[in-house]
Amino acid sequence: MRNRTGRRTGSAGRLGQDGERGSAVAEFVMITTLLIVLAFSIMQLALALHVRNTLTDAAANGAHYGALANRSPADAAGRTRTLITESLYAGFARDVSVSTTAIGGTQLVTVTVNTRVPLIGFLPNGWELSVSSDAVRYG
Repeated sequence: MRNRTGRRTGSAGRLGQDGERGSAVAEFVMITTLLIVLAFSIMQLALALHVRNTLTDAAANGAHYGALANRSPADAAGRTRTLITESLYAGFARDVSVSTTAIGGTQLVTVTVNTRVPLIGFLPNGWELSVSSDAVRYG
C-alpha cells in the first residue's frame, strides 16, 4: 500500500523504517559479542579465584603437615607440591619454599607459594601471586 507521496505504508513497510532494514542482525551480533566477552571474563575471574584458593589451601595443608612432630620442612614442601600438582597443574608448584622461625619455646613453620595467576585457561601466564600459611609445631 502506498500513500500520496509514493512511499509504502502498512505493517510490512512503515514510513521511516526503510533505512533500518537489517539493523536487528547487526544489533544481535554486537550484543552477542558483548555478552560472550562478559561471560568469558566472569569465567576467567572464577578460575583465578579458584587457583588462589587452592594454592592457599595447599600451603596451609603443607604447613600443618610440616609442623607434625616427626616431619621436616622438606616434607612440608613435598606435601604442598603434591597437593598443587594433583589439584591444578604442576606449573603452579615450581616455587614452593618453607621456612621455620623460633617464637618463644615453639617453632613456626611457614610455607610460601609463588606463582603466576592464569590469564588464559590454566596456563600460569598472568600476574604474580604469592600465598603463604603458617603452622605451629608443638613438642
